[in-house]
Amino acid sequence: MPDALWQFYPWLHLAGRVLYALFPIVFGAVLLLDLMEASRFLEQKAVAGPRVVGGAAGLMLLVGGVLVAAGWHRFVGAGLVFLVLVPGAWALFPFWHAADPAVRRAEMAQFLMMVGLAGGALFTAFYGYQEWPLSLGG
Repeated sequence: MPDALWQFYPWLHLAGRVLYALFPIVFGAVLLLDLMEASRFLEQKAVAGPRVVGGAAGLMLLVGGVLVAAGWHRFVGAGLVFLVLVPGAWALFPFWHAADPAVRRAEMAQFLMMVGLAGGALFTAFYGYQEWPLSLGG
C-alpha cells in the first residue's frame, strides 16, 4: 500500500468494524423491541422457548455488535455474535428440507448470509487480541 494511504488505515478499520457490527446491532435491537413478533417467527420454526431464545439472542447480538464496533472486549463481542449466528442459521433456515425450489433458494440465501457473518465474527475474534486503531481497547 502506498505510504500516503496509511494515514487512512485507522479510519478504514473503524468504518469496516462499524459496518460489520450494524447487522448484529440492528437485528438485536429489532428482536428486543418486537419480541412478540420474533417469538411468533421462532414458534413457526419450532424453536423451543421462543420468547426466551428471542430475548437472549437479541441481547447477545446487540451487546456483541456494540463491543465489536467500539473495539472494546472485541473477542467477547465477536464470540457473542458467533454463538447466535451459527445455531440460528442451522435452526431457522434448514434449506435442505424445503421441497419448493423458490423456498429452498430463499432459505439457502439466509443461511449463507448468517454463516458468512459468523465467519466474520471468527475473523474478528482472531484479531481481537491485537491492538485496534480508534478503539476503546480491552
